[in-house]
Amino acid sequence: MFFLATIREGHVWGDDFSLYIRHAQNIVRGEPYAESGYIYNPQNPLVGPKIYPPGFPLLLAPVVGVFGLELRPMKVLVIAFFVGSLLVMIPMFRRVMPPSHVAITVLIVGLNPFFWQFKDQVLSDLPFLFFLLVSLLLFMQADAGDDSARHRTMLGVLCGVAAYAAYATRTLGLMLIPCYVAHDLIRYRRLTINAALAAAVAVALAGLQYVFWLHDDSYFDSLSSPLAVVRRNVPAYLQTLADLWENGYSNGVRRVLFLGAAAVAAVGYVSSWRARVSVLHLFPPLYLAPVLAWPSYQGMRFLIPVLPFYFCYCVLGVRWIDAAAARRVLAKKAELTLFLTAIAVSYGARYTTLEFGPFPDGIAKEESTQLFEFVRASTRPQDVLVFSKPRALALMTGRRVSGPYNPANPCEMWKYVSRIEAGYIITGPDPDPFNEEAAYLREFVARFEPDLRRVMVNSSLAVYRIERNPCP
Repeated sequence: MFFLATIREGHVWGDDFSLYIRHAQNIVRGEPYAESGYIYNPQNPLVGPKIYPPGFPLLLAPVVGVFGLELRPMKVLVIAFFVGSLLVMIPMFRRVMPPSHVAITVLIVGLNPFFWQFKDQVLSDLPFLFFLLVSLLLFMQADAGDDSARHRTMLGVLCGVAAYAAYATRTLGLMLIPCYVAHDLIRYRRLTINAALAAAVAVALAGLQYVFWLHDDSYFDSLSSPLAVVRRNVPAYLQTLADLWENGYSNGVRRVLFLGAAAVAAVGYVSSWRARVSVLHLFPPLYLAPVLAWPSYQGMRFLIPVLPFYFCYCVLGVRWIDAAAARRVLAKKAELTLFLTAIAVSYGARYTTLEFGPFPDGIAKEESTQLFEFVRASTRPQDVLVFSKPRALALMTGRRVSGPYNPANPCEMWKYVSRIEAGYIITGPDPDPFNEEAAYLREFVARFEPDLRRVMVNSSLAVYRIERNPCP
């Protein structure tokens, strides 16, 4: 209810959401899935792949079919999947801690300010979290051996179906398969029927999707030297994890909370591993391995699937410390009380610094809507444009749009512009200090101003018609 009551109007510019919505539109209209208006630039694959997996667009399709481009119903769908994830955590974490501590863990995850902020993003991450947690829970239930062989077989099959649903939502869902295989090899020194069934079903369904419907090899265009990427990503993602404890007032307190939480999480991980290894221990490191090797740094988004486990091990670590303190005749539960108090103060402080109103920037901003209206009214349907947020512009205007890239020789950019037959270049949105493509286009336009004609401008965006190519 808290999340639903505080949905914010609009959407930030980060335009991953646009491609998901366009795919959903194509599903509703019966049009080719990949025809989105987005012109993929192989010279800059980090803008985004040609297509996204079909899982989230399939979930969005009924919403888009009924409500069109209204964002609020889409955000309600995302919130529903997050609440579903919290509900799945209850039986999952009950296998490693008592119900009272499960409730604490679920509240710590559910009320975290990051997740509150993320609820307003129409992205696949929270549905992906739901499906992977469902798959992990089904595997744990099948592995428990509490039911008949027939029931365990059914659980193994359903586990594979849920694993495929995770893969169909985000490609990294495939990491569930090595997780199940590694679990059996570590615990039983062999592959059990449950893991074999789950892996076989997931691989079979993914293979059918690849052969008969969708596959996209453009993801591989982003690959570069894994070692260099890992060296860059490890400190970046550690900083991101530290930002999870942002309170809005004191960086010192944030660092202390991060270090303290990391320490107790490590204690919880090691102590519970010694008691009994499970997929709860194996999934986080197996999932993080490709994330750290992936060139496109995505911040907290890529950490979402491991955050419930991180908080779970924090609580397990505090429980272990509490038990050790009790054995030394110290105040029992003092550590847990201190930990929860620190979290409550940090969360409360953070919420006082967050915006609850409409997004001040993004696609709903007045300057952005002016751009969309101008492009729809003043360009032809067959015109091609270059913009730093190509997928959002394509969705909102129905035009074909590509992102730029930053070659050392600007004539290479002009060659690309000619190859895609672009007629317009759009600068902005401003201010956005982290948008490298927007910064490059501003410099590009300033350098070749005599070859362009400005046809629309406001405080955030400008449209330039290409008059001639100075690098024939």
